[in-house]
Amino acid sequence: MTKEDKRQKLIEAAYKVFSQKGFNNTSVKEVAQEAGITPGLVHYYFKSKEELLFAVQRDIQSKYHKHYDGEDTSTTEPLEVLKEIKSRVQNNPDWYRWRYELYSLGLKNESLQQEVQSMMKSGRDSLSYPLQSLVREPKEADAMASILLACFDGLALQKMVDDEFDIDASYDMLAKLFESYIKKQ
Repeated sequence: MTKEDKRQKLIEAAYKVFSQKGFNNTSVKEVAQEAGITPGLVHYYFKSKEELLFAVQRDIQSKYHKHYDGEDTSTTEPLEVLKEIKSRVQNNPDWYRWRYELYSLGLKNESLQQEVQSMMKSGRDSLSYPLQSLVREPKEADAMASILLACFDGLALQKMVDDEFDIDASYDMLAKLFESYIKKQ
């Protein structure tokens, strides 16, 4: 296994354990155990647990952006995007657990606030860019992206803590509201 393979394995293990147990409740030893690597090697690749946290976030963002790179957003149907985002709650709940963990850490730890701000800005930007073709003003696209991001995170949280929460009905209503807004443009 190459150095880069071991580093990536640690990042993936940290993502899993941080998402499941939380950053503050996870030890470097547990990350190493999950990765199948000796704990001493973690410090060879990452100076601190916080540096590992940042590496995980950069890796997640990179993978997410690669997934959508090169897609022609002008032909993307907004309702299809909503369906894909809704599916993440069931298909990849750790993705949301990770986001909530970072939100919590950013609220409590000033040194992490900038990373959380960056994550949120990246999310808004990824939504705002395709919205610009649907609304009159770029400022409106930015505002709509902020609202949608809050809806996605909030609806996912409700579903994750309440199995009986009807996320489908909520996304249907969100789609209707969004379509109504777009038609008025």
